[in-house]
Amino acid sequence: MKVQWLGTAAAEGWPALFCRCESCRRAAELGGKNIRMRASALVDNELLIDAGPDLYAQKLRFNLDLAQVRTILITHIHSDHFLPDTFELLDEVYVGGEKRAKTELYGPVDVIEKLADYSHLLELHPVSAGDAFDTCTGHHVIVLPAVHSAENGVFYLVQKERKSMLYAHDTGVFSDEAKNILRAKVTRPIDIVSFDCCYGTLPHEYGGHMGIEENALMKKFLENDLLADGHTYYACNHFSHNCRLTHDELLSEAGRFGMDVCFDGMQKEV
Repeated sequence: MKVQWLGTAAAEGWPALFCRCESCRRAAELGGKNIRMRASALVDNELLIDAGPDLYAQKLRFNLDLAQVRTILITHIHSDHFLPDTFELLDEVYVGGEKRAKTELYGPVDVIEKLADYSHLLELHPVSAGDAFDTCTGHHVIVLPAVHSAENGVFYLVQKERKSMLYAHDTGVFSDEAKNILRAKVTRPIDIVSFDCCYGTLPHEYGGHMGIEENALMKKFLENDLLADGHTYYACNHFSHNCRLTHDELLSEAGRFGMDVCFDGMQKEV
């Protein structure tokens, strides 16, 4: 299984769109891994998780052949993860007249409802927590409930050929329901875990995202319940500019707990 993180920022991007705070100024000056587009990920070049406002820029920056994508998983309805009109561009008039099979798309019911006008281009599948299904790309997907302000938000465990990735965005600390689904359905230690880390080390009250300390807590849960082990790779992802830390500073903090920090375009293969 190969995972590429296409974007690693929260809704505002980093530097944020209309911001000139110290955090955004530093990111712009340092460049490189400190420049973050909105979060999405590509699995095995053919399964896309979330399709937000930066997908076209990500295609160009990383030289992606998105025509290979046959399955799309949407986590929730928020616009940094899901723009319905994107899928109009699957129409043959925008793909050189090519006759394409429908792209299969899975997401919460409110996401699916927004795509009714594109049902001739998409094979639409509403999902909810606890669902499990096989995609046309040969991936097995388990749906988990997110703790987030999006009422129907979910996150996903993606498995293929005895390899797996837990893509836990946008969510706070896992609910008991999510933990119980993982306990019931994970049969071997997870290979890759991508944690929402919106806050970094910033103190916070809203529980719909996590920071590094919550990531470490969820890492401990996974290991204590034998859902992960010493070979599991952990990555922190989905950062708000409000967490204020550069990539290297985030890496130093996450490294204390045995976790890596994502950057745009980063790849991991297991």
